[in-house]
Amino acid sequence: MSDIVVQLIVIKVRIKKSDLVWDEWNIEHIAKHHVVRAEVEQIFARAVRAKKSYKDRLIVFGKTKSRRLLAVVLEKEVRGYYVLSGRVASRKERRDLLK
Repeated sequence: MSDIVVQLIVIKVRIKKSDLVWDEWNIEHIAKHHVVRAEVEQIFARAVRAKKSYKDRLIVFGKTKSRRLLAVVLEKEVRGYYVLSGRVASRKERRDLLK
């Protein structure tokens, strides 16, 4: 049996909270993950890390004022970055970011 090697490529991105596109759907969707809009916006107050996801989306990682590490999925639009999801980062994501 052969080993599978997976490489996590993390990039630094600069996105301002004013670049985020909000609507009723995504505000309700992140609430299902116990995250509020203000927390998502807080992580963009400083440099965040991101990795590319499928369909050219970004998964952005950053800490809130209360030190929760969030994973936020964004999709680039003409108007800015549409927030598709926001949740607390998984154990695996937290471990991979610390490497």
